[in-house]
Amino acid sequence: MRVGFSAFVMQGGRTGVASYIRTLLKWLQAAPPADLSLDVLLPRRETSLVPITHPAFTLRPYPDALAQPVVNIAWHNLILPALARRRYDLVHIPTYRRLPLIKSVPVVATVHDLATLSVAGKYDAARMFYNRRIVPGLIRRADRVIAVSRYTRDDIRRFTNYPEDRLSVIYSGIDQSLYRPIPKAEARAALAARHGLNQPYIVFVSRLEHPAKNHVRLIAAFARYKAAHPGPLQLVLSGTDWNGAEVIRAAAAASPAAADIRITGFFPLEDLPALYSACELMAYPSLFEGFGFPILEAMACGAPVICSNTTSMQEIAGAVAPTFDPAAVPAITAALETALARPWSADDAQRAVAYARTFDWAQTARQVLAVYRAALSSRRDGGYGRRRPGGFPK
Repeated sequence: MRVGFSAFVMQGGRTGVASYIRTLLKWLQAAPPADLSLDVLLPRRETSLVPITHPAFTLRPYPDALAQPVVNIAWHNLILPALARRRYDLVHIPTYRRLPLIKSVPVVATVHDLATLSVAGKYDAARMFYNRRIVPGLIRRADRVIAVSRYTRDDIRRFTNYPEDRLSVIYSGIDQSLYRPIPKAEARAALAARHGLNQPYIVFVSRLEHPAKNHVRLIAAFARYKAAHPGPLQLVLSGTDWNGAEVIRAAAAASPAAADIRITGFFPLEDLPALYSACELMAYPSLFEGFGFPILEAMACGAPVICSNTTSMQEIAGAVAPTFDPAAVPAITAALETALARPWSADDAQRAVAYARTFDWAQTARQVLAVYRAALSSRRDGGYGRRRPGGFPK
């Protein structure tokens, strides 16, 4: 089973899709079947993001110029099919944005969310047109589709009418070797020394994207909370600047609580467990998520979490994290009030950790391999050119 795995959307490792790609490849290498060989196709500048630990896996770097979105979409449609016909039995595209119209071998797609079909103005006009008018047809052409949540599965069915028998829900896992509880005093000392965070804080880990991530309403809710509860509590917004980041920064600067709002920019991956472990609360007010990694990352570190009650977030939070209406500032404020007034016990922390551990990357990898085999076993004869005697495409 020769697999080509497209990793052209890592974006420096600073997104949820990058986390999915990096960690899935780590666990696929942990115990691969004897017949698997897998090439990771990616820009040369990002090869360090994907460690190779098994001889059946190979990095195939390409010129960095191919990472440019329009060029990369063209490459996936014009170059990848010819390449796949020669080298691979199957191609896995772990994001719908690079799905090809032209195929020479079966294609497995991972769809993380269809936010662009629900959230107006998420991107510029050209990208919104591509995502709304072109992408649904590309998803329909995939041989198998992996949805990262039941909510995303239902969106795929609603927007694309994709056949249910070729659509699998496979939850992502949490990297439990990284996300684990750190004693609060130790975590606070590390954050004070490395990042100057030396006061109690609420944290929101997400790229600075407006309006989708909903920072502005959280800032307003925090200001209301601070007005009622003066003290040293801060709001820490941790993440890379994205579309609309200037709106978020302006809202923070204009807030009555501006002196207690910290915007850190991208937070080093290795320091995230300390950031979660030391917080008073992790608040996640996003308007739309296909999965929501930070919810589980924070739980895996034993932190109290509150999150939106929309899209996949209530599904992922389970019975552990209280939820709120993210469209209403008073509802967010009330959720902050309730969560911060309630003592967070060692038993609560252990329950959160135990729940997060049920999202297991080893199981995710096994299920992804099963989808690969299903795609190969059910491929349509005549759809991918001439066959070799072994049954795979030539």
